[in-house]
Amino acid sequence: MIIGLDVGTNLTKATNDGSNVVVFPSLVVYGEEKDWSLKGETKKVYIGEEAMIVSQTMENVEVLRPLHEGRIMHQSYIEIARYAVEKLGGKAEVIATGLPVKSSKKEREEVSNSLRKALNCDVILLPQPVGSLIHMGKKTGVCVDIGFGTTDVVVLFDMEYLKGDTMLVGIDDIYGSLELFIRNEFGISITPEEMAKLLLEEKEVGRIRGGKRIVVRKEDVMQSYEEIVRGWVDRVASRVKMLLEGLSTSIVENLVLTGGGSLLPMVYDEFQREFEEIANVVRPDDPITANAKGFYKLAKMLKGEKIESKEEKTSSEKKEESSEEKKGKKK
Repeated sequence: MIIGLDVGTNLTKATNDGSNVVVFPSLVVYGEEKDWSLKGETKKVYIGEEAMIVSQTMENVEVLRPLHEGRIMHQSYIEIARYAVEKLGGKAEVIATGLPVKSSKKEREEVSNSLRKALNCDVILLPQPVGSLIHMGKKTGVCVDIGFGTTDVVVLFDMEYLKGDTMLVGIDDIYGSLELFIRNEFGISITPEEMAKLLLEEKEVGRIRGGKRIVVRKEDVMQSYEEIVRGWVDRVASRVKMLLEGLSTSIVENLVLTGGGSLLPMVYDEFQREFEEIANVVRPDDPITANAKGFYKLAKMLKGEKIESKEEKTSSEKKEESSEEKKGKKK
């Protein structure tokens, strides 16, 4: 089984067919056993959704994310990779995954060796944003990948790495600034997961404080949010423009904006405005899962296996259905 794996600071995405992607929080919690367990479980390591719940409800626990300020936390990274393979229901033969563009050669070797040893499989390591370029069928171009803790930039020419950067500026900066505003205005703190629901799903979030129900809605924070996003995009765009200085216009013809951060309100529009005189800013159909799908696609290509397009898959499925119908009529 070939797996495309994108382990982000906030979310992990994994696929074994290039279409269906499992997504779960990039959280590993080490803690004491529960006093009571209605499921009869006695484990001390919690991952994903369960880890998120445990981190909010249990004391004396250690909460780890696989990446911190662009650096890889090896043990939690391996735990999450193992969990992703289990969720996909089998043993991996090849795992293609990405790391921050500016991760050191030593870090890359350590992660690669640890994954091989822990999962007994071949490992392909790539610069994080490359997955989205491959997913979109672009061998040459620029990709800006806005993650939770970092923003990665990569420049490719005919599938060769030219240059790149890892900025310690992710959407956690936007969330942090907005969380401070909410704390000052409403007297409550909310988690990054709740912040995403507030901004992306327009769901209200709140707490019980002083015997009262305190609720925050999207419209309550948008004025402050708009100011924060404009300043944030300006900082990131300035760094990207410095990286692109002097490049051929043919390389920068299309600039791909990907990652969960590109879905936040205003972010895509602000990037289009910032780069309107440089490139056409485009975005994958699903920026959150695009890297994982691209990693899978590249692994298949390197293994010499044919990649079916959506049209080919649909045609193949129709032929199978037609064949099944013919068999049924013969019976």
